[in-house]
Parts: sequence; structure tokens; C-alpha cells
Amino acid sequence: MGIRLKTKKLILVGSAGFVLATGIWSGGVYIWHDKVQEHELQLINKYEKQLEVLENTAAQNNTAYSLNVDVEKGQLITPEMLTSVAVANAAFPKDFIKPQDLKKDDKFILYAKTDMKAKTTLTESMVYNTVNITSDIREAEYSFIELPTNISTDSYVDIRIQFPTGDDYVVLTKKHIKKLAGLTIWMDIGESELLTISSAIVDAYLNGAKIYAIPYVDEHMQDKATMTYPIKPNVQALIKESPNVVNLYELELEKLNRGRLENNLRDLSEEQKAKIQDGDQQVQSKVSEEKARATEEDRLNAVNEQAKQQQALIGGDSE
Repeated sequence: MGIRLKTKKLILVGSAGFVLATGIWSGGVYIWHDKVQEHELQLINKYEKQLEVLENTAAQNNTAYSLNVDVEKGQLITPEMLTSVAVANAAFPKDFIKPQDLKKDDKFILYAKTDMKAKTTLTESMVYNTVNITSDIREAEYSFIELPTNISTDSYVDIRIQFPTGDDYVVLTKKHIKKLAGLTIWMDIGESELLTISSAIVDAYLNGAKIYAIPYVDEHMQDKATMTYPIKPNVQALIKESPNVVNLYELELEKLNRGRLENNLRDLSEEQKAKIQDGDQQVQSKVSEEKARATEEDRLNAVNEQAKQQQALIGGDSE
């Protein structure tokens, strides 16, 4: 009997312990599960808020284009160099470059103003256009303009006029030197610029002024100067009265420019003199070649025209 009672007590104690342990475990599991659900709900709420922020951001984004390679100053920009990027409204540049901006008449026209690194978002202020060629643009050749020693082909210059009184004006602004040989430069000018420099030629001759070029330090980053030279009514009247006076005065200014050069030559070394003289010879040779080519073209055109007339006569006879 004693053993049975003892056994029963052990069984009851064990059962009670099991029930208690099971209850504790169940309560722990419930609490843990509740905590997990609460954490999951917090995560879901967090992700939903993040998703909402991302959706709002995406809705406010614009597409711009950044460089995918490093670009050097003066380099032509092509579509292969660009990658589309999303930019928020707050940071979106109003003057951003679009791929369709790169071309005009199937020609790429945009060049880098300065060195740029990859991932730079491209804007209009970072590039420059090639010169817009209008119908009145002509290639002009001048030999009377005083040139600085550091000027070279592809330089950009202002053409200025300086009077003995000290007055100094901008005649032509930011002109591209297409070619340079000795004292002669070639550049493109429009009709109004042609009339302006014609006036300056007459003015310079009548008043003992000099016409000279001054180069830009950084032609791509610097804006062009404002033209300040005032065309005088009496000069305009003189040009209208005798257009040939411009050519005559231009020749006189060329002689003066040549005279200054010869005076300066006395202070130069023989090697420097040879380079300048070689430049003049190149100019003279080029002019001679162009004249010969023009003469030959005129002759061929005349022969072709005569042949056409003869063919027309032959055709008329055959009818």
C-alpha cells in the first residue's frame, strides 16, 4: 500500500509538472507567435511606406542623360557617350541635353566646352554649337589686320580698331580663324559684318587708326564680346559714293601693316625672318594657285557652254 501511494503521488507530481511545463511552453509559443506577427506587421507597414515613397519619387522623376565616358574639351558628343538617368524634379536641369539635340541636318553639332568626367549629367551650358552657316556667310581674306604672335589657326579673336586718340572699339566679335598664313587670315563673315569692317577700313585710313586682332583665353567658356564700333554716317556715304574706295584703302592698310612687319624684322633672328617670309610665299603661292584654278574652271565652263550650244544647234538641224 505504501508503495502504491508513493507511486500515485509521483505520477500526480509528474503529471502536474508536465501540465505546468506544457502550459508554460504553450504560453511562450503564443507570446512568441504574437511578437512575430507584430514584427511582421511592422515590417509590412515599413515596406509599404518605402514603396509609397519610391512610387512618389518615380512619379516625380524626369529622364536626363549623363556621360558614360570621360570627355575632353572640344570633343564631339555622340549618342554612344550618353546613358539615360532618372532625375528628381528638384534636381532636374531645365537645359538638359536630349539625344535629338546632338544633331542638325544629320550632322553632330555639339562639342564639350571643358573636360568632363563620366556620370556628369549633360546640360546646354556644358557644350557649344558649331557655327550656324547662314545664306549670307562668305569666307573673307584679310592681310591688313595686325596679328599677335600667339595667334594660330582655329583661334577665336575679336577684331578691334584703335584710334590715335586712344578710343578703342570692337569691330567684329569672336571670329574663328579658319586659316592663317603669314600676315593673312581667313574667316567667315556675314553681310552686316562685311559692311562694318569695310567702314572700319575707311575709318582707319582716314584717321590713322590701326585694326588688330586679340584672341580669347578660352573661346568655349568665354562669351563673345559686344560689338561697340560706331559706323559713322560720313563713312557710310563715302562707301556708297565710291565702293572701290574700300579696296583702295584696304591695300594701303596692308602696306602699312607690311611696313610695320619689315621694321620689326630688323630685330628678329635670321631663322624667324625665314619663317615669316616662308609664310608670305605660301600665301602668294596659294593665291596664284587659286587664280590659276579659277581661270581653268572658267575656260572649261566656256568650252562646256560652247559644246552645249553646238549640240543644241545640231539637235535643231536634225529636227
